[in-house]
Amino acid sequence: MMDQHLIIFLRPSITAASLLLLLLLQTHAFNPSSPITSTTPLLTRLQDIQCELALSIGRIPGTAMPPEWAASGAKLGLTLELEFSNEPADYEMNKERLLKGDALMGSKLYTTYPLNEPTFVSNKGTEIVKVLPGAYGCQIQQVQSQQYALRFFMDCPDGATRNDVKLPAERIYFLSSCWNVEDERVLTRAVKRQKEMEESIQQITQQLDIIEKEQQDNNLFQKALKFRESVDLVEKRGKLKLQLQELEQAYPLQSGSVIRGPNNIMFAKEGVIAVKRLRGAMGTREQYHWIGTFTYNEFFEDE
Repeated sequence: MMDQHLIIFLRPSITAASLLLLLLLQTHAFNPSSPITSTTPLLTRLQDIQCELALSIGRIPGTAMPPEWAASGAKLGLTLELEFSNEPADYEMNKERLLKGDALMGSKLYTTYPLNEPTFVSNKGTEIVKVLPGAYGCQIQQVQSQQYALRFFMDCPDGATRNDVKLPAERIYFLSSCWNVEDERVLTRAVKRQKEMEESIQQITQQLDIIEKEQQDNNLFQKALKFRESVDLVEKRGKLKLQLQELEQAYPLQSGSVIRGPNNIMFAKEGVIAVKRLRGAMGTREQYHWIGTFTYNEFFEDE
């Protein structure tokens, strides 16, 4: 789960596993003309993917936006089509620390292009939201599950307003996750582990139900023994539930929460939209305040 707002700190850190993956990624440099293989960096796999996003701008739980912002609960809905291009982002865009990868992914960012002009209906009629090109980058989160943080932004120089919902006239950030699922065996093993854990949890629950019924006819000594057994089973079930939760967070196992895209990439179906605010004495601490959510509607071929 994300915190109320995301604070970015730059801490150079690298492990032995990270070094191994770094060497692997350097061997397959970011070359758009290279064939996409299981060892191709995810950033290259994203290139040339086009998609349609449904944006819902408005107050969401946990936001750090001012109390009066979108207080009515109204939403501003937009449909945005964009392309993750193979063109390097310009110098100014490459300064965005949120989008930067780490030693594993490199620091290069690529350009996102809007493919349509989003519109919405207000009391003024149909209004067009101006969207300018932005940039995208990714950072590995889980080496074993090949989970990546996918972050990108688009510039909205004029913003948009519907009732008390205001899309700020500034840079808008999109925060999400995706997975490299080139090796289906990895996902198959995760599904198997998920099923085994669910079955174990169910079996323990059944055992606890049986113990509870038997307790009605047991004497004091038997009840004490069964109580100890129940405590052990509850602890075991709790650990299994925690392991299952971690597994489902690391792998794209919830069919309703992920969508399969091109190039053997799975995307978290929903992500968060945010704006950047600078804090601290020198204004160097970045905070990202949530202003809505987005979902992937579909992916389509380059025309």
